Amino acid sequence: MRVSLIILNYNSSGYTLDCVASIRRHTRMAETEIIVVDNGSREDDFEALHSLNGLPSVRLVRSRLNLGFSGGHSFGLQFTDPSSAYYFFLNNDCLLLDDVCTRLYAYMEAHRNVGVCTAQAINRADQPEPSFGYFPRLSAKLLGHAVVRKLRPAHYPPRKDAYREPVPVPVVTGSAMFVRATAFWQVGGFDPAYFLFCEEEDICRRLNRAGWSAVLVPDVRFRHIGGGSTNRNLLIEKEYYLSLFYYFRKYESNPTRLALQLFYLVKVGRKSVGNRRYRELVWFLLRGAPVRESLRYQQGLAVIARNLLKKSHAITFETV
Repeated sequence: MRVSLIILNYNSSGYTLDCVASIRRHTRMAETEIIVVDNGSREDDFEALHSLNGLPSVRLVRSRLNLGFSGGHSFGLQFTDPSSAYYFFLNNDCLLLDDVCTRLYAYMEAHRNVGVCTAQAINRADQPEPSFGYFPRLSAKLLGHAVVRKLRPAHYPPRKDAYREPVPVPVVTGSAMFVRATAFWQVGGFDPAYFLFCEEEDICRRLNRAGWSAVLVPDVRFRHIGGGSTNRNLLIEKEYYLSLFYYFRKYESNPTRLALQLFYLVKVGRKSVGNRRYRELVWFLLRGAPVRESLRYQQGLAVIARNLLKKSHAITFETV
């Protein structure tokens, strides 16, 4: 197997079915497989995916819990062909517009120093959208990207430029990450401590430290619809800062980490004027972004409660 595609589904089966259909429509390479991971969806949404069963080179697997981005993809990796040379982590709200798998595979085979690449994202209006980002650094937050780009242009390529040739980038989009398997396992794969955000910054930073490049290949395209599984609300905003602050603890010195956290506290604080959601978010950050308020933690409590309830019912039945 040359390429294993992994797609997560969370209560968005319509997006997932369209995504798989676009892969099968455009992919000419025979040695590909698609692993669809249902990431703890409702029963009816999971049942809507049953039409995938029986499709050649497509496998549907299910996790009873929502494992998040890192956990869900790591779960899916257990079902991939061990001989796969590349993993393509593709959001289910994406549609391939070209033979992305074959062309990114060819690019990676010709450029053995590249650990991860991505294609050019196209939005609903058929316009290019940024397909890469930057590492969250204190200098960029304080000075702005325009200033740090003049100081270190290679580290801050303009995100909105129309590129015609492949360009090295700091962080490829998490919507479509085409990763060399040997590089991925060399750096330890996804960090399961991340639940929903900052996974691409983390994996690209570790790949960069290990000497692997990240590249945008702009003449290969996919459509990013957006909003497949996640809508921004207070819980999702909290999850973002839980991941971001963990990223800072992992990579930054204590003084830099504290300065970055203060920067974001001030940023959120300015938005909190007249906005209740942001006021609650400020209070959350002031309390140190406690992990007990994460979606993962709350989901775990719900599972424990359900299990205790089942056990209680069983005991009642036995004692009657």
